[in-house]
Amino acid sequence: MDFKLLEAFRTVVSNSSITKAAEILGVTQPAVSAQIARLEASIGFNLFTRNGGRLSLTGEGQQFHAQVVHALDMFQRLDHVAEGIREGKSGKLVIASHPSASISLVPVLMARFRRDHPETRIRLINRTSEEVRSFFPAASIDIGIAELPTDIGGVEVRKYALSCVAILPKGHPAAEKACLSPADLSGEPFLAMPPERVISHRIREAFAAEGATLNAIGEVDFFSSICAMVAEGGGVSIVDSWSAAMFSALGLEVRPFEPAIPYEIGVITSSDWPLSRLAQAFLSLIDETLRKEAHHVR
Repeated sequence: MDFKLLEAFRTVVSNSSITKAAEILGVTQPAVSAQIARLEASIGFNLFTRNGGRLSLTGEGQQFHAQVVHALDMFQRLDHVAEGIREGKSGKLVIASHPSASISLVPVLMARFRRDHPETRIRLINRTSEEVRSFFPAASIDIGIAELPTDIGGVEVRKYALSCVAILPKGHPAAEKACLSPADLSGEPFLAMPPERVISHRIREAFAAEGATLNAIGEVDFFSSICAMVAEGGGVSIVDSWSAAMFSALGLEVRPFEPAIPYEIGVITSSDWPLSRLAQAFLSLIDETLRKEAHHVR
């Protein structure tokens, strides 16, 4: 069905006049009359009754007009949506992230991104790093964030390293120092990550290298949980700086830690299909933020 015929019909009804409709559409009156006649021939019933030069909708015309208005409004909305997608202003993003980034980093970036792209819908999937990596390259995920190592075919990985920090309960004696070392935490009840995590090995190696005792009283999967436990006086620990900053208000003492222990993450995208402009914009925001807060690893 010809869009111009429907638009002519709606304009005639809105103005109760073919003459006024012709002026609005920028065509002649006979041209509008011909469009209405073509539309009536196409749909198989009369839209108007004509009495003394005045137009009135038939019953069928009234029913048809309601649907035409709805259809044209939908078409205009589609045009608006297409423009937003084309210019990278609207659309849908799906981000899959491991818990540390999904709690401390990604929500901040999502809020900032939405301020500049208010028509964007973002879905954040919170999974373990292993699960995030397993989503690629098959699933419909725009961007994934996971701990390294990442050894997957069909993906591109941007690698970053973030320095870890020491966290202590408020008032802990070691907090008097500006920077902490393994010796400062030696023998302290320590909340560790499971041994299969790379960061766990690096912490243990740092303590062993200085002859300090890592008194692991428990193993906890997520930095956020460790922060909450430390804030309640449950021990000390070493976590990524995002989590420490996010949970510092709970009552944490946060100090730099030497030797430096890198917390490495990868930002994953599929190499099998191109990113939308919207996804590219969000990826740029992630990269800009991480380059300021972390070290880019080639």
